[in-house]
Amino acid sequence: MLFFSILFIEPYYSSPKNVITNSIPLLLVYLSIQSSFKNETLWYATITLISVLIVLSIVAIALASENESPDSFRNKLSNRIKNIAVFVGRGKVIYSFVFISILILYKSKIIAEVSDSYLFTMVTLWGLVLIIDPKLLHNSFIRETVSVQSNAIGEIIGVQSKKIFLTKLFEDRSKSIKRFDIVTFKYSMQDSDSYAIAGIVFDTYLLNQEKWIKILQLGTTQNDLSSLKRNVVYKTVEPDEIQNLSDSLRISDFVGVVIEKSSIGTIKFEYSKQTDDIQEGDLLELKVGNRRLFYQVVSGTTELEKLESKNESGFIEGEAIQLGEWQNDVLSFQKFGWVPSINTPIFKADTSDIEVDHYQYPDFELGTIPSTTLPSVINLHEAISHHTALIGVTGSGKSFLAREIIDQLKTDTKIICIDFTGEWKKKLELTSLNNGNLDAFLAAEDDSIGLVELPTVSNTVSVIQSTEDFISLIFSKAKQAYEANAPMRICLVLEEAHTIVPEGNFLGVNNWDSKAVVNKMGQVALQGRKYGVGLLVIAQRTANVSKTVLTQCNTIVCYQAFDETSFNFLGNYIGRDLVQALPNLKRYHAIVTGKAIRSNLPMIVNLEREIE
Repeated sequence: MLFFSILFIEPYYSSPKNVITNSIPLLLVYLSIQSSFKNETLWYATITLISVLIVLSIVAIALASENESPDSFRNKLSNRIKNIAVFVGRGKVIYSFVFISILILYKSKIIAEVSDSYLFTMVTLWGLVLIIDPKLLHNSFIRETVSVQSNAIGEIIGVQSKKIFLTKLFEDRSKSIKRFDIVTFKYSMQDSDSYAIAGIVFDTYLLNQEKWIKILQLGTTQNDLSSLKRNVVYKTVEPDEIQNLSDSLRISDFVGVVIEKSSIGTIKFEYSKQTDDIQEGDLLELKVGNRRLFYQVVSGTTELEKLESKNESGFIEGEAIQLGEWQNDVLSFQKFGWVPSINTPIFKADTSDIEVDHYQYPDFELGTIPSTTLPSVINLHEAISHHTALIGVTGSGKSFLAREIIDQLKTDTKIICIDFTGEWKKKLELTSLNNGNLDAFLAAEDDSIGLVELPTVSNTVSVIQSTEDFISLIFSKAKQAYEANAPMRICLVLEEAHTIVPEGNFLGVNNWDSKAVVNKMGQVALQGRKYGVGLLVIAQRTANVSKTVLTQCNTIVCYQAFDETSFNFLGNYIGRDLVQALPNLKRYHAIVTGKAIRSNLPMIVNLEREIE
């Protein structure tokens, strides 16, 4: 039994169950040889010792609780009893005790006498068996240090994906664990023991009246690994280590993980942030291999996750559109042609490490991606030559941006504002234009801005006709200059465009002549860019403006909007996902897209300006 125990049991197990396995055969042997003992006291003492070992082992097993941490009172007591029972009851000790005691009894003639040669042979054999595995001579009664046990919080039960580990908490740890706690562990299936997995508590929930957590792997650590048992999760408690891991894992920037039903162009993510500061339009980033991809938040909804038939957990599902990789040399994003894996960690973008290359006119900074330093750059020459529309409700910032664009353009472009409101005359130094002074204005080399003032704000036949006559005249002058190899660059600013080029249903008068005039202006817009005449259309609603004109605008800057007609029209430009964001846009934020935008991708841009 000594030989069998050393070779086949103790190398693999050392528990109270093994003590019971060792003790019961001995108990049966001693019961069977009771009549051979001349001294009953010795027999009873031996039986008592064996019985005590069995009882201690049973008590240790009964006290042990897998639902509590190793340093709970029950598990501490169980561990102490187990160590005593295992130390005395392991095969090498208990069988040696019986072996030597029986030899002594034989030698003392208490049972029967044996020869010296037999005694010597048995003792020698016993000694040889003992030295088969020298490592077992170490005292297994040495307790594990308190520091190893005190931060153990639970045991890994399963793996939800490559980066999510499901962990069942010890009962006495369930109240001390919260989201974003930093943990480390060694997983039984990891490919090397040279590192430990480092992550955070991503979520906590109750399942079958037990507290469980999801742990998200964010990185690895090579700290002291000697105390880590496989599949046991340890909470990081040292302040310096918490700070170091927080910085290296970017926990303050962590936003959530990619979830199912994501696509190449749009990802869905389970939102989970330490500080709830994410808003529509914010820039997110994640890694796919070595690629750093950027996404922009467009919406968020609440969802319900069913864990079991009687357990449910709510979470926020976010949605973000892909902008792609930032290309600094061209000041734009490059689309990436694949979808990130489920549970890929997502972070709030930190663009402080990106130094934007210098650019100059005709490139102009419309604004920045919200909460970043990345600019949205527009080429003003292309913006005008291919027409641009500024759309949004009153007070959203359309006219302010238009004035900035005009201020840039006037260095090499003739600006003509057609305005009913009189607001432009108050805020800019303008030259009133008519048919008589148009030639002189176009020929002047200064940067003056022309103004066409119409007598009324209503779209009557005379107003629409006079507008069309003047635009046709400008178009004719530009065509003549083009044919004479002296092309001009002219920008027509249509303020309150619904009055100048209204949609047919919104004409102030309902006759075919007025509709024909509007359509003719649409044709001028279509052909004007060939001769250097471009439009800057400013309108509150797309529903009221001629679609013939709007569809010629290859660049769109859309501020907050609420009407369904605008949603339907703009959906063709910016996509369904971003259309849903229009009602919630903050003041001075807009969705920009089109030919003139360096990043030819629809995106939300912050157009606020610092007041000097």
